[in-house]
Amino acid sequence: MKKTKKMFVTSVAGLALVATLGSGTLMTMHAANDVSSVSQTAAPTTATTAGTKLAATSASGTRQNYTVQYHGNGQHATFQKRTLGSAATAADQVDYVGRGTQGATVALNDQTHAVMQGVMGHTYVHWNTGNWSVTAITSNADQSGTPTQFAKQVNAQLKQAKLPDNATTGAVTVYSQTTAANTPTSTVKWQQGHQLYTVSGQTANSAVKLAQNSAK
Repeated sequence: MKKTKKMFVTSVAGLALVATLGSGTLMTMHAANDVSSVSQTAAPTTATTAGTKLAATSASGTRQNYTVQYHGNGQHATFQKRTLGSAATAADQVDYVGRGTQGATVALNDQTHAVMQGVMGHTYVHWNTGNWSVTAITSNADQSGTPTQFAKQVNAQLKQAKLPDNATTGAVTVYSQTTAANTPTSTVKWQQGHQLYTVSGQTANSAVKLAQNSAK
């Protein structure tokens, strides 16, 4: 009887040890999946455009879902990755605009043609390039230039460097105004499988440049 009891106690101790090791292993695996540096992500470390340099200041989250923060010259931007339940769900959140968009045709630079629409105090200039849609939005109250001029500026920047070419679908949505308090942020979104990547910036230049730098 004593021998049996000793064997039982030993077995219980062994199970406790396995449980402890198992818990520690899980904790180690979880820590290894955490993101604390931009080098652990697909995001670039810096982006410089129009005289403004943005530098990554923090990274947080996991390898599947993370956010990188950028600051510089009084501006702020983010690079975010989210892993969703399906490729279809990720694609739905890209806000891709198809080639059938209606509107007046306008000619941009580099033989690019776009369509223009006026909606609720804003003018939208839209075009497609490869797997990407591009929408340049100008407030009708903006006196700094015309919608076509802004669209040409965006198109010129897009011609300077490629956007991520691993994107199944992508959408560039940028605004000309940068000073109004209620101006939405400019975004570049793209989908790769279940992953949705979103770059948000206070200016069109910074959002596009961060996305372009991530493609390198």
